[in-house]
Amino acid sequence: MTVVRPPFAIGFYPGEPSRCRRMLDELCDVDLPDLPVTPLGGLVPHAGWVYSGATAARLWKALAEAEQPPEVVVLLGAVHVRGVRRPTVYSGDAWETPEGPVTVDRALADAIVKAGDDLVGSGTGEHDGEHSLEVQVPFVRKLLPDVPIVPIAVPADHRAVDLGARIAAAVKADGRRVAVVASSDLTHYGSRYGFAPAGGGEAGLAWSKDNDGRLVERALEFDAPGVLEEAATRHSACGAGALAAAISATRALGASDATLLHQTTSWEVRPIGAMDLTVGYASILFA
Repeated sequence: MTVVRPPFAIGFYPGEPSRCRRMLDELCDVDLPDLPVTPLGGLVPHAGWVYSGATAARLWKALAEAEQPPEVVVLLGAVHVRGVRRPTVYSGDAWETPEGPVTVDRALADAIVKAGDDLVGSGTGEHDGEHSLEVQVPFVRKLLPDVPIVPIAVPADHRAVDLGARIAAAVKADGRRVAVVASSDLTHYGSRYGFAPAGGGEAGLAWSKDNDGRLVERALEFDAPGVLEEAATRHSACGAGALAAAISATRALGASDATLLHQTTSWEVRPIGAMDLTVGYASILFA
């Protein structure tokens, strides 16, 4: 029986089809550097589109406009909900968007679960109420309309590096071009998050951006354990497990180049009053 995950994160992006389509058109109207022939994955942020959508769009557009775009996208998500104790592959057959469903590639999904042994689980409940992957799927439907996905929830712990290796093994056996994309925001800074080591204002923003930069450097160096350590000690990512797994997987698939496509913060995108709250965003392409 087909299971279609219903949209949850309306408010993060437009739920009405025509508005969603218009906003995607606007977000994707961005310039890109020269692209590699075969991109292998990357990093995208997952806040509301008004804040992070233009940053995420750069990675999705880079994948779509490559000479050899992916035939499947493995989506690795942050975990904001309780009860997800291990990496969990979405076991349904499709994922709904305002403009229609995106197919889940059951063959590769099942192969990843099998390659993962007891490390990787399968289910649908673990994805309920989680927005980190949902906000990406409309980009896939627009820019890679015939490309299926494999959504995986990834807790931020040491198992993420091993998960990446298992994903790479399944992808190699599959034989198709697969992009492994991680969804993570960066530093959550300010009183709302109970984390403001440098206070507010310009000093707080500078500290937050420097904190983001440290984690981005680890990602650009393909340092998956370093990403996990940096995030754990300096609170610089909410999806460090997803990013570490993507680094591990793409490196095992042959990635040797990492390109920072865009980096910003929510306060720089939409400054409101004194700087007391900001979240960092970056998009990185692995090839």
